[in-house]
Amino acid sequence: MVKNKNEMWKLDLLESKFQNASPRFPHTKKLLVAKHNTKLMKKLPTTPEEANLQINSLKSEIFHMKYHAASKKLEKEISRLLKQKSTDLEFFKSEDNVQLLITSKLIKGITSTILLSKDLKTNPPSYIMTEIRDIITDSNNPSNPSCFFKTFCQNNKELNNFISNLWNNKAVKSCLNEIEWSFRMVRGNLTKQEREARKRMTGNASEHDGETPESDEESDEESDEDSEEDSEDNDEEQEEDIDLEKEYDKFAVYDKLVGDSDDEGEEKFEADPNVNYNEVTDEEPSESESQDESEDDFFEHSEEEKDNKYNLPELATGYYSGGSDDESDDDVDNDKVVKELTTQRKNRRGQRARQKIWAKKYGQNAKHVKLQQEQYANERQKRQLEYEERERKRQLKKQLAEQPTGANTAPLGERKAGTSSSSAPAEPKAVHPSWEAKKKQEEMLKVKFQGKKITFD
Repeated sequence: MVKNKNEMWKLDLLESKFQNASPRFPHTKKLLVAKHNTKLMKKLPTTPEEANLQINSLKSEIFHMKYHAASKKLEKEISRLLKQKSTDLEFFKSEDNVQLLITSKLIKGITSTILLSKDLKTNPPSYIMTEIRDIITDSNNPSNPSCFFKTFCQNNKELNNFISNLWNNKAVKSCLNEIEWSFRMVRGNLTKQEREARKRMTGNASEHDGETPESDEESDEESDEDSEEDSEDNDEEQEEDIDLEKEYDKFAVYDKLVGDSDDEGEEKFEADPNVNYNEVTDEEPSESESQDESEDDFFEHSEEEKDNKYNLPELATGYYSGGSDDESDDDVDNDKVVKELTTQRKNRRGQRARQKIWAKKYGQNAKHVKLQQEQYANERQKRQLEYEERERKRQLKKQLAEQPTGANTAPLGERKAGTSSSSAPAEPKAVHPSWEAKKKQEEMLKVKFQGKKITFD
């Protein structure tokens, strides 16, 4: 049976030393830079060619186990969901079709996590099994994701929707995330973005350092099924590399702080009675290592170290620039020297400068450019509406001016033949007595003089 305990730890150490890859675990880098690690370094390969052979061998074994465990776990989740959601689709009545579905999904996960370049997609790494590489490179293989979609899902909308809902299930989605992370761990050279995404997903700092916790059932399945296949081959390997395994076991104790990435379940640490943990390093660690260990709660702090720390008196107050004893607290707060030392100058760029940078960086997609374009468009639309309203009023006013007033619009009728009889004059209306008296008085004043004119000699 292959030792699943330290395989990933060995791979991480070899890749970090000979290929300058970023370590998966935090203590790998510490071990490489340690001063007194000659015992372990003697057991490592001396040439890059030997190291590459060991790296490929380890990667092949680990990837085989990871892929097998992922297939079994995904098959278990899908069978559980199919029992819950009864479906009449003919596709799921065949176990071969379900296996094709699982294989195509795993191939898609390998493509998105390991085969990140066009060259790798056309020529996959050698540590991937031959049958998997054939599926990746052959687009006509039924297990190839593109061929699977064209064959089963492209013309069957109901099946396509059912499979989409199946992959979007919460439990299946979580299982797929763990599978993809295990493939990334095998690939190695994890980027900062991948580590941060893993940390956000799990909410655990240990996940950020490379831990991939999975269920205990998966590890049991791996150990039971792989034990029969690899028991004969690995007896010879253990006899040849027994010393190297011991050294790995010593240093792998530190990885128990975050958990082994290859442990497909959370295992409790069990001390090996045959290992003397005081011999992990021959002498005291360097200052950088001791500083890191002092920050870690795993290492016990002796009382001698506590006694060596000096208890220096602390200042009761902050900085005070001086002054008379009569100064109040307000004067201290308003002190120029205190303000200069306590306030930090903001060296932020101005708005125009920041907008120029954004315009060069994002071009027409900059927010302020889009906002200006929206403002111009709104103003243009507003002016157009105002112009149309003015034109409408002008036309209405012009139409009202051209229309007739209505006084002489009625047509003249024809005269009727016959004699015209003058109508009798209307009787005058009665006049008020006061008006009659007034008129009589005026008439009396206008009467001509009718007497005789007398002349005197």
